[in-house]
Amino acid sequence: MMVSTMTTGDGTFRLLVTGEIDMATVGDLEAALTQAITADGTTAVVADLAQLTFCDSSGIAALDRAYHQASQRGVAFRVRNLQPPVRRVLEITGVLTRLLDE
Repeated sequence: MMVSTMTTGDGTFRLLVTGEIDMATVGDLEAALTQAITADGTTAVVADLAQLTFCDSSGIAALDRAYHQASQRGVAFRVRNLQPPVRRVLEITGVLTRLLDE
């Protein structure tokens, strides 16, 4: 898994997540999400998952924790561009509706 980041002038922090999120890679994702959420001036974090091919329960939990961490800081947190397998897992677990940015 790889995470690329960029910020915009309006306080939005964008993360492009590629590859697979599992127990071996979730720590890198969590670190990138925490950095984005806690960065000075961040008003929103958008995780673009267009190139994410697999997400296990550790990844789902990390995204859910990031959502709650962002909410506590007054930062909007959303995911977008979900591939069908990842979308389905988030639907089944019930976290899709609070994370989705369509």
